[in-house]
Amino acid sequence: MHIGIITCEILRREIKEAVERTGVDKVFFVLPETSNPAINALSRRVNKRFLSELAKDNVNIEIKEKTIEKIEMEIREGGIGNSVIIEVMELRMHDCPDKLLAGIENGIKKMSAFVNCVLLGYGLCGSTASKIERVIRKAKVPVAIPRDRKGEILNNCIEIALGRERVQELLREEPGTFFMTPAGASIIKEPQVILESSIGIMAGRMNRSAAADTPRIIKLMRNHYRKVVKICYSEADEGDREYSKTVENFAKEFSLEIRIEHGSSKIMIEALEKTEFIFSSK
Repeated sequence: MHIGIITCEILRREIKEAVERTGVDKVFFVLPETSNPAINALSRRVNKRFLSELAKDNVNIEIKEKTIEKIEMEIREGGIGNSVIIEVMELRMHDCPDKLLAGIENGIKKMSAFVNCVLLGYGLCGSTASKIERVIRKAKVPVAIPRDRKGEILNNCIEIALGRERVQELLREEPGTFFMTPAGASIIKEPQVILESSIGIMAGRMNRSAAADTPRIIKLMRNHYRKVVKICYSEADEGDREYSKTVENFAKEFSLEIRIEHGSSKIMIEALEKTEFIFSSK
């Protein structure tokens, strides 16, 4: 079987564990279909960060980077039976939810020609449930996306890591709570940039004007944030000095209390397992 994955880079830990769950030994990363060297270089940098996570403890996995067309050709001509095809989309796409949704829809359409199902490494991310459900219904193959216990699509990567119920509990305890993940902290280290990169989601905005409102929202949030939640998936995350330093700098910048919460890839794996196409090894 062939599984397509369209994801945000922030969820690379969850996607890594989902890929491990499939038991495949061939993984393709999608390169853009363009001759523009700048776009190709950017895509390769994003893929490199993502595959460095995937390669940890997975020495037997064969990883290649190709365009969708060349991936499909290799699978068909090489008689490859099982594979995972990963398209990592540009960070901060939630600032332009309509563009993000179009990108997801286009990715599903292209992958549907040769994959058995598609896993989305996204929540609502600024869009609406009705728009995303429409894209899922139109797909020619089963499309999985992280959902809560009621079957509703989760809002963002934080709910995917902690679960909607836990996020709501933490926000009830302290509405002025910011959440940080190891992947997010490793990509964006400066406190101001971290806040700007997440402000569209934290402010609950649903259109591309969210980014333009960032300076005003930052000023408001500076007065209302009280806590930063440091999400750790393992003891290694808790002991990671670079991660700790980034969180500590962010907390110092905005005078925040630091709290550790343990994240999990369970929700992402459950989303994959709910599709009808599951590898026979499971």
